[in-house]
Amino acid sequence: MLNEKENLSGGNILELLNQKVLVIDGAMGTMLQENGLKSGECPELWNITHPEIVKKIHTSYLEAGADIILTNTFGANGVKLMKMKQQHQLKEINRQAVKLAREAVDSYKKNHPVPVFVAGSVGPTGEILEPLGPLKNSEAYQGYQDQIKEMVSVGFDMIILETFYDLTEIKTALRAVKENCDLPVFASMSFDENLKTIYGITPEKAVEELFEEEADGVGANCGSGPELLYQVLTRMRIITDAPLLVEPNAGIPYLENNKVVYPASPQEMAKYAEKFAQLKVNIIGGCCGTTPEHIKAIAQKIKKTI
Repeated sequence: MLNEKENLSGGNILELLNQKVLVIDGAMGTMLQENGLKSGECPELWNITHPEIVKKIHTSYLEAGADIILTNTFGANGVKLMKMKQQHQLKEINRQAVKLAREAVDSYKKNHPVPVFVAGSVGPTGEILEPLGPLKNSEAYQGYQDQIKEMVSVGFDMIILETFYDLTEIKTALRAVKENCDLPVFASMSFDENLKTIYGITPEKAVEELFEEEADGVGANCGSGPELLYQVLTRMRIITDAPLLVEPNAGIPYLENNKVVYPASPQEMAKYAEKFAQLKVNIIGGCCGTTPEHIKAIAQKIKKTI
């Protein structure tokens, strides 16, 4: 287990963020679907059943220029795995996910002696918490705690809470992180065209309350394309100098021949990446629909800009 926010690359990632913009990878789900993941199938189970494919995806993002890769653990909390009837695999799914990401980083660094990092991806339970829904806060906390303890036991560099809509739930997840490890944690929420989450949370409220709960960084991901998230991050940056993260989708998806299409090209994503960098966003990458080609264009633009 890593302590005192030390990462395996020999330094503190938060200190590095004061010096440069870091590029985070793109979509895991999109790439798994391209490799045969079926609708309704548990993506995180592929850490066990198709480890070579998960590792290959990690490697493709590293080769594209990502400084941070996310573990394939977005839906691997106890509550969500129970819904998928995979709770008995929670330990193996999470440990194997970190192991695969770490192996990809270690292999990459043999030929590229640069700082690259593994971030543990933690997503929402998919359930509505009390008092609006049936899921108790204590049950949500336990689900996150179980996941985080298993991931941290293998060893990685930071945690990113992603695609949350409910401020209560992300604060519960954040508390589970803070009480069970000493790693840096970024808390990211998903905003719609009204520049609010579906629970009515504004960018300003997210920033204020999540930093109050001792997040090391705050951000926005998924939900929409880069244009909308540029507006969200602009509002966040106005009220804080602290670290920010952004991972937009590759545009607003649409159906074509029964296939989901994300319209934003790598060049379009790179154009917005430059704008995010000028806004002093510290970690820039992509969410749904974003491929290694998108990340390559983003990385080239970022590293040229700074």
